[in-house]
Amino acid sequence: MPLSRVSSALNEASFRAIDRTGVTDAQLSQDNISLQAEITRLRYRVLELERAADTDPLVPVFNRRAFMREVSRAQTVMERYDMVSSLIFFDLNGFKAINDAHGHTVGDNLLKAVGDVLLNGVRQCDMVARLGGDEFGVLLFKSSPEIARAKASALSCRMREERIFSGNGYVNISASWGVAPCDPGIAADEILHRADQAMYKAKRSRPDKLQTV
Repeated sequence: MPLSRVSSALNEASFRAIDRTGVTDAQLSQDNISLQAEITRLRYRVLELERAADTDPLVPVFNRRAFMREVSRAQTVMERYDMVSSLIFFDLNGFKAINDAHGHTVGDNLLKAVGDVLLNGVRQCDMVARLGGDEFGVLLFKSSPEIARAKASALSCRMREERIFSGNGYVNISASWGVAPCDPGIAADEILHRADQAMYKAKRSRPDKLQTV
């Protein structure tokens, strides 16, 4: 059921729980129990649908939509409280060649492994997202570009250590990356673009070398 229909059903059930004129106390008690159970079920369903709308369909991390929303939020925090946050943009090196040589199942497993590395390597308050294809983003709250530099280096090393069985052996992958601070006063897309451009500078020089803007 779409989120809009679930929300409508939840509103209708809440209204019925309030408007109970003309019924006996016994009926009211039983009906209220049933309605409260329905309202609880619908609320859980709303939460499930909202979570699904923010989650990548393959890798158990957030998607681009949710990530950009949090980048905007980090900009607001920086503007109000002068607490800088930083964005790391990762691009996997040679991922298409791995897909072509070993098949999409191996490629998908490699993406999931990268997602696990990123999730396990950051704090709970930070955010990991798959931005599309073989691109990942990490949003480090209350972290300067210098801290993001150190974190990106550690995460990149950890990615290289991941090995996925391909049937004929094991494959691994490296990543190029760039960092940009979440400066206020510009579009969130521009923050991502700056980190993306920094990543491409690193990719052109050599894999896994960090560039910042």
